[in-house]
Amino acid sequence: MAQETKDSEERRNEFVEAAEKLFRENGIMETTVNSIVREMDVAKGLFYYYFRSKDDVIEAISEKYSEVFRQMMETSMDSTQEYHERLEQFVENTVTSYRQLMQKLQTDGDVDLTQLSIRSLEEAKYSVSEGLRMILEEGCEEGILTLQNIQYYADLLTAGIEELIRKNEAADEEIREIVLDLIERAGKDA
Repeated sequence: MAQETKDSEERRNEFVEAAEKLFRENGIMETTVNSIVREMDVAKGLFYYYFRSKDDVIEAISEKYSEVFRQMMETSMDSTQEYHERLEQFVENTVTSYRQLMQKLQTDGDVDLTQLSIRSLEEAKYSVSEGLRMILEEGCEEGILTLQNIQYYADLLTAGIEELIRKNEAADEEIREIVLDLIERAGKDA
């Protein structure tokens, strides 16, 4: 009986899923290419057909997380809303997306996902900062906000959101209120 071949993208995703599972169980350093192919019960050459190295798989997982993060950021962003509603929705999407990303990056016990965490968080930070910069610029163009060095505000607020969620001490609603209050205060005429 001939073995059924799988779609290339489907097979690649299976490698990503298997690697992600093993990384969570054993950590990135302890997971080898051999353990990934053993988990999938395939030949090692098949792994190298899709990836050059374990680092490429880490990158693929990070890209997967980033895509989910970006999709969540865009959820309910309606360009017909008033500016303040879009800003509030953006901040809410940001907080929710960061919270879910942090949950994905958490592990039980001593498992080290540092490589994956750093990549995923850097990509998320870039996405949020760019999106926030654009929405703050829009507020300035409409005369709603008066800000200098908009990118600084975007970077600072993004880092603050990430840190509050990482510490897990503030509730999502509290973080949203703080961010919106800071934007409102900073955006007023001096």
